Amino acid sequence: MNPAFQRIKTCLLLFFALFFSNLLSGQTLNPYYQEIVSKVSYDTILSNLQKLSNLGIKEPGTAALNNTADWLVEKYQSYGYTNISRDNFVYNGNQLSNIVVTKTGTIFPPKYLVIDGHYDTYQGPGINDNGSGVVSILEIARLLSHLPCSLSIRFINFSAEEEGLIGSQHYVDQIVVPTNMNIMLVFNIDEVGGVNGMINNTITCERDEDTPTSNNAASYSFTDTLVNLTQLYSNLLTKIYYAYGSDYVPFQDAGEVITGFYESNESPYPHSPNDVLENMSPAYVTQVAKAATGAALYFAGSQAVNTSYPLQPQEPACIFPNPASNELQWKIQTISGSYLVKIIGANGQCIAEKSYTSNSECSMDISRINAGLYSVLFYFDNGNSMSVRFVKGLNP
Repeated sequence: MNPAFQRIKTCLLLFFALFFSNLLSGQTLNPYYQEIVSKVSYDTILSNLQKLSNLGIKEPGTAALNNTADWLVEKYQSYGYTNISRDNFVYNGNQLSNIVVTKTGTIFPPKYLVIDGHYDTYQGPGINDNGSGVVSILEIARLLSHLPCSLSIRFINFSAEEEGLIGSQHYVDQIVVPTNMNIMLVFNIDEVGGVNGMINNTITCERDEDTPTSNNAASYSFTDTLVNLTQLYSNLLTKIYYAYGSDYVPFQDAGEVITGFYESNESPYPHSPNDVLENMSPAYVTQVAKAATGAALYFAGSQAVNTSYPLQPQEPACIFPNPASNELQWKIQTISGSYLVKIIGANGQCIAEKSYTSNSECSMDISRINAGLYSVLFYFDNGNSMSVRFVKGLNP
């Protein structure tokens, strides 16, 4: 990679890490996000784990692996996704598929949050490794399917992870690097099932401590944010450990920013016939899925506004520049009388507010606001209101 380009990319990675770290600073639980997280279903997770168990041992060259790929496509389709593709590759004479599902963002569509976890197994049905990660990703996809998000989300179920990260390496080599895919964060979920009979109340949040080091600082920042989000949206305790041996490795080797979830009580059963439902904890997986859903809502910038600020049918408006640094300006198509402008943070708190008249200036000083993603709410005398999202950049 060209050194100048690498320096630019490093600065951008640090910006987006700061973007979200600043936004989370002092954050309290977002009631809207919590409403979505509360819909994570133990019964759905258990049903999906049972289905994965019935599908059998999912090794390359088996009907079980192919049938699991087909089942995953059907599940995403049932959630309403249409942008579903198979990233095919050949390994040891067998054609395998990474299942790739794209949810397009509304503000930064070219920038991606990647949420991934492998679906192949080794010497067993792999209900913990990695059925637990697969069902967690399915829950996130189910709950976010019809929610507008600022960034695009790419859900990826990789194949041949157990053979040496073959599927994820293929995806990075053939898609990420050649297309210069604009990835904000890779969030890997692998082996999060815990151990039946143990107290499963802690999740390991993984960060990049390996070379290249250009992406480590951003990984540290995002992982710290993941810790905070986990504590907000689940009942899990957290610990931080270095990332190794899973599908985020090809991404971090390519300079992308990664984080991930891994069980704290490390199960002795993966890679054996005993990696079965009876030896793990669906209740623990449910808490992991809650934490992961809260994190996905936050990282992708879900655009729904806290229900403390109900909105009416909207009138046309635009704000500029976007991103903005020192001053935010706006233009409203039809307006008469006075109106109130509020800037709302990700946690639903009012950061700033000011009253205006139709003849007054249409701008607000935002130089003292931290970098991050915000909503501008306009309240008019006639009872109407509207909301527009904007990015507060770093001050020059």
